[in-house]
Amino acid sequence: MRGFVRATAIAGVLGTAALLAVPTASAASGPAEAAPECVTDSQTHKYGRGEIEVCVENGQARVSGWLEDLLPGGGWGSPDGGCVIWWVTFRTTTGTELEGSTMACPHFGGAAYKEFTYDSDVQNVTGVEKLTLGTAWL
Repeated sequence: MRGFVRATAIAGVLGTAALLAVPTASAASGPAEAAPECVTDSQTHKYGRGEIEVCVENGQARVSGWLEDLLPGGGWGSPDGGCVIWWVTFRTTTGTELEGSTMACPHFGGAAYKEFTYDSDVQNVTGVEKLTLGTAWL
């Protein structure tokens, strides 16, 4: 009787281990699609503020967010004359590449607050090196 109980216990342990080793249906069906790698940032400076998200997937980047010019004024130099822009430095298969986002440029009739979503023109993107909220002049 004692041998029977021991054999049953060992069979139960081995059966459980075998069940745990069987892959689930989703894992057995092939490699899963990789989720995009996303980087987010928010910054505030005297001249502007904003938030940005850059998602990289399969060598392409999707950029979205918002920005606001806090010194809108009118024309050149009033009060700062600059437009607010996100500068994105991408890592690519050949090095780095800088790209500017949509600008908030109220100095010449544009909106002080802008939301944006677009696909980057940069090709073969492997990641994001740096995100900088800055200014640009037309």
